Amino acid sequence: MIKANPEKPPHKQSPLNQIKDFEKIDLRTGIILSAEKIEKSKKLLKLTIDLGAEERQIIAGIAKDYSPDQIIGKQVIVVANLKEATLMGEISQGMILAANNKKNLVLSGFDREIMPGNPVK
Repeated sequence: MIKANPEKPPHKQSPLNQIKDFEKIDLRTGIILSAEKIEKSKKLLKLTIDLGAEERQIIAGIAKDYSPDQIIGKQVIVVANLKEATLMGEISQGMILAANNKKNLVLSGFDREIMPGNPVK
């Protein structure tokens, strides 16, 4: 079991938000259908993610921690209402959530299978 480090603050010292602020973010369950490295980038993977009613392309900075073969089929949490962005010439239609422990990234996920597209609360 990983224990908290009492010398580190438990979270960012940022202004507190109301629940209505959090409710603006549309978090959805997704399944990674395909993944490939983006040429000329050491950090980016191009993912196709099943969100239930649609598939989305998401560019994620996880290539240093995950190979494409490792993540196909994984369930992830997707920020579904993020404005599209272009990264390395590729369109990204959302963002997957991950934690950073300063050594590597760890994808967020679920302890049981869940259908893609379900809201995350």
